[in-house]
Amino acid sequence: MSPAEPAVDRRIVLCSDWHLPPQQTEQTAFFERFVDAVCRDAARLFVVGDLFRAWVGPKHAVRPGHAAVLDALRRLAGSGTAVTVLRGNRDFLLDRRALDPFELELGGDAWRGELGGKTAFLSHGDELCEDDRLHKFLRAVTGHPPVSSMAKRMPLCAADGVAGFYRWLSDRRRARRKTRRLQPSDRKLRAEFERGTDLIVIGHWHEAEMRRGALGLAGKTLVRLGECTESRASYAELVGGSVELKSFPGL
Repeated sequence: MSPAEPAVDRRIVLCSDWHLPPQQTEQTAFFERFVDAVCRDAARLFVVGDLFRAWVGPKHAVRPGHAAVLDALRRLAGSGTAVTVLRGNRDFLLDRRALDPFELELGGDAWRGELGGKTAFLSHGDELCEDDRLHKFLRAVTGHPPVSSMAKRMPLCAADGVAGFYRWLSDRRRARRKTRRLQPSDRKLRAEFERGTDLIVIGHWHEAEMRRGALGLAGKTLVRLGECTESRASYAELVGGSVELKSFPGL
């Protein structure tokens, strides 16, 4: 459970799936514009996984693109907006050691708490797909403490190689996911709602969608955040208990 949230009328921004590269690119500059234009003066920003294209340990923070992104978020946090970053399937090795120097909170693999007067559950969403057995196997292996610890201690050049391989593998899985139409499990979503959650926010599927009365359950809302690119960002905004899907720049 998170610390007490600000008043319910304060604006909360949620985004996901930026897949930002280690180099400084047009997408890096666009992310910085998004932070300044959309997130400034918000009470809180949640990045719901896959902020980075790939991440293998704190050494990646020195890469120019990653450094620019983390500095932009540190400036935002310094201005009074709390920033929470959740792990995704591409940056699941993010840890507090990487984020603490930038005054950013690690939300872990999932976050539960009160947002805008609603009981909320935030997760990148990949763990909600029961049929993706290969992904489950890879996360189990690479998330095992000895393996993840070894990965974080790699020289930077070796970490770059591992990140490149995982990015290639993830891109192939993304195409496979679209072909097989893999979707989040209704069983898992229903179980989360039935434990008292009012709002579920996930990413991973890169298609923005909002379902009010999700799964036929009155008062329950499911938000799937869309992918963010070098020219358009999909995000959700929660104000006074009301949630909306938006895009930047606006249509």
